[in-house]
Amino acid sequence: MDRPPAAKRPRLSMACNICRQRKVKCDAEYPKCRNCRTRNQICVTTDPQRPGVPGVREWLDIPEKINGNGVAQCDGLHKAIACRQNDQNSPPNTSPQQQPQSQEAQQHSPSVEDNPADEKLNELSPVHQPFDTSLNVERGTNRMKVLGGSSSQCLAKSLDIYFEAARLKPVSASFSHGMRHAEELDMPLALSLPPLPARDCRDRYTSIYLARIHPTYPIFSPHAFRESMEQLATVADYKRLSRDSVPVLVLVYLVIGLGSDEEAQSVTEAGEKYLQAAAGLVSHLIAIPYLPTVQALLLLTLMYRGRNQEGLAWQTLGMAIRIAYTLGIHRPHTGHTPPTSQNSHDERHLPTQIWAVCCCLERMMQLGCGRPSSINTEHVNPVGSLTCHSPYLQWNLGLAEYQGSISQHIYNYHPGSRNVRQILLDTARLDRLLLSWANVIPPELRPGNDIFCPEEEYHMAAYLSIQFHETLIALHRAALIAPTANFDAEIEKHCSDEPSKFRLRNGESICVNSARSIAKLSIELSERGTASRLIPVGSSLLACIVLAIYLMKNPKSRLQTMDLELLKLCLENCSQQLARCNSDPRFMEGLAAMYDQIVTHQRVSSTSTERRHALATTNQSDQPPQKASIWPLQNNNLPHTSNIAIPHNASSYPIPNNFLTPATYDDSAPQINTVGHVSCNEEHIVSRPPENAQRGPLFDYLPAAGKDQPHHQQGDSTLHDTGSLIDHLASSGDGSNEVDRLFPFEGYNVEDLWNWMLYFDGPQPA
Repeated sequence: MDRPPAAKRPRLSMACNICRQRKVKCDAEYPKCRNCRTRNQICVTTDPQRPGVPGVREWLDIPEKINGNGVAQCDGLHKAIACRQNDQNSPPNTSPQQQPQSQEAQQHSPSVEDNPADEKLNELSPVHQPFDTSLNVERGTNRMKVLGGSSSQCLAKSLDIYFEAARLKPVSASFSHGMRHAEELDMPLALSLPPLPARDCRDRYTSIYLARIHPTYPIFSPHAFRESMEQLATVADYKRLSRDSVPVLVLVYLVIGLGSDEEAQSVTEAGEKYLQAAAGLVSHLIAIPYLPTVQALLLLTLMYRGRNQEGLAWQTLGMAIRIAYTLGIHRPHTGHTPPTSQNSHDERHLPTQIWAVCCCLERMMQLGCGRPSSINTEHVNPVGSLTCHSPYLQWNLGLAEYQGSISQHIYNYHPGSRNVRQILLDTARLDRLLLSWANVIPPELRPGNDIFCPEEEYHMAAYLSIQFHETLIALHRAALIAPTANFDAEIEKHCSDEPSKFRLRNGESICVNSARSIAKLSIELSERGTASRLIPVGSSLLACIVLAIYLMKNPKSRLQTMDLELLKLCLENCSQQLARCNSDPRFMEGLAAMYDQIVTHQRVSSTSTERRHALATTNQSDQPPQKASIWPLQNNNLPHTSNIAIPHNASSYPIPNNFLTPATYDDSAPQINTVGHVSCNEEHIVSRPPENAQRGPLFDYLPAAGKDQPHHQQGDSTLHDTGSLIDHLASSGDGSNEVDRLFPFEGYNVEDLWNWMLYFDGPQPA
């Protein structure tokens, strides 16, 4: 089948110095263009009209505005890094550490002073996070949201690095399709004030809430709440309700809605009805900024999180914290209600508990979304200040302290403020503190251990364990993202005398084991029938991204079959939860595409290894073994448990007879474009099962149409359909050689690698 010709890339206004001298075409890749990389030359771009001043390459046809709105303009470094997918990228930082030039160029530039101390502080290293922010922009509107470096979306951009290196399409663009669901709520303009359900329903929903959610987040006194609910049940018309009773009405609405959703372990009609009513009264709530309003806003935060609308939850939590500050409940001496004969012990300490809930939710969500904190570190309650009966709030508050420290010390790193050794020592210190925190919890409930507890507590213990593993992943994420050899060398260089260097070097294993634990707990919660609104889908999605990165980095791992099956089950669980919440199907299609591409990559990598091993055996007496032949062999006798039918015939993948390494590559080597390609009549077999195969649940939510849609070019920001993955593999090349495909990071030093990761996800012309 003839393929349509690839669209021409836009012309560069300024090529690198070497390409200008040789009068050859220069591409836009960082940290070095392909010509300089193949010749192992320094790739520096300077402006001929401004000698001595470092320059950057710039595309000529970048639109100044997106759809004429002028909301997001590509100027400055946006132009310099060739805008790619404007709706799914972080705005580049203009710090000197991120300029796409080599250290040699900086040293020879007259505008840069030679300062050894500054160079040490400004040293680029794998311990630095490659992406500071991730930007979601909806084309044609003024909707835009920014997530920070610790978010799953920024981690997905790092996954894109490995997908791009394997000539697979990036998947982080699909996150923009989930922006509306996470950040918006469709609600009528007219106020809705539904009556409370019958007494037996009220009592059942309240009991479910008090048993399953209240022990973790004790926001109100159960006795006082039941009294207020019964008083409201006697009111005939809520439109005549007094203004001071509005926060209590919202509180009752949300408890009933959460109890209904918790009982069904899904979004319910009753939950939706009472959420709409409570959300419509938010303007009335903030007009009465006292303690009942803080309680209602915290419950609204839990309700949004249970429906995977964490953007909305972040807004209501921020309002609750602001009002709580005005009440002074963050101060230890004002966090207690004066004792009276009518107040119980729990009611007297209720303000302190409410502030502790604010701290727990804020620190956890701050680490999840990477946005700035609203609570100062000195205002986080010490664990000993709590006197509640349930230990889960105390444990969550202890974890919240370390989550805040990780956000501050790891993700709020300012270039030049700390050297590499200090960052590594901070990581080791926080790692020890996290392990010490976990050791305080009883062994049967301890995060990292198997959970043995009463069935009614299992979801709370699992929730605590999932938070712990999410925190570990956030702490050791740099080891997961960076090439293992580079990261190990960095630790050996800066922390060779530290006893904690062994855990630092095994940060990738810590991350992937935590991801496996999160995936297992999420699946087990579903199998036990104890899933809770406390645990949103974001935790499982984070585990999926970590597993995907690990599988892309380690395609020859002997645990790949287990990890692939775990990834598939976890993605199915994510897609089911998102489908129940009416999330955008395009976001779920992106999850399916992630799995499809990893399966494809594993199959191609396995076949390539077999061919290389056969060639090395055949030619052993005639030529020295090549560098690629030392890779471990893949055991293909293991059964493939995926629901994706992939041809096992090795002849489907025409592999060349020679594989070049960076050490042997030169300009005279022929370009190879066939690794990982299949014939056109088999391209859809990889991405969907045969007609007589049973369709797996991972694809049950995918629309029937769309599999045969026209293929988009790589620069198109729209989500590619999952049925064209192999077609994309075959058509994405532009004459590139197999060095990039087989050794995506080979030969890159630390600065080259991280500059590439910083600039790789820049916007591209529409």
